Amino acid sequence: MSLRDSENMWVLGGFLGAVALIAALTLAWVSGLTAQPIQAAKEQNRNKMLRHLQLPEFDRVGKDVVIDGIDFCAVYKNDKLTGFVGQGSNRQGYAGEIEAMVGIGIDGKITTVQILRHKETPGLGANVCDRKFQRSVTNLTEKAPEIPENKFLDQFNGLETDTAGIWKISKDGGNIEYRTGATVSSRAITALVDDISKIFAANREKIQEASK
Repeated sequence: MSLRDSENMWVLGGFLGAVALIAALTLAWVSGLTAQPIQAAKEQNRNKMLRHLQLPEFDRVGKDVVIDGIDFCAVYKNDKLTGFVGQGSNRQGYAGEIEAMVGIGIDGKITTVQILRHKETPGLGANVCDRKFQRSVTNLTEKAPEIPENKFLDQFNGLETDTAGIWKISKDGGNIEYRTGATVSSRAITALVDDISKIFAANREKIQEASK
């Protein structure tokens, strides 16, 4: 290799290094500009979902507490505890992972179950996951409810978390009625809600203290 070729390689290497440095600094700058808006959007979306859990009114969400893979937090109104939220996922859905959020009152009873994410089959497994207001000739003029009913999910409303650990669909000997054509999805959601509730009941004081 000639001296000239060696010099050219050093120049090219220095140029590429400078380009890489500029690119890295630009990405860091853009990331810094967008991080706060992205985080704010996530918080806004999460708070919207929390308000769909039919918890008593709240104005503050406590710190997240992760126990056995389940994310818990407490909610407060004027610094007074008003309820809890548990969020987790189950990979045993018919089409894969199902993620849910469960509202729990200070009396330990479930307020509402919301499915955050799923890939279940439309018209089958999706029927036990989605809350959609169905228009018909009898309700054309009605305003869509903020939290549409779902007969499967609404079975959990009012259940005491202290009794969790044995909740199953009726096909497996339990008292949760599953949807025909969506047995696997029904089973996965029931197991997930049971798991969240069981872990909450066993760790309520820890969650309440750590989430302040």
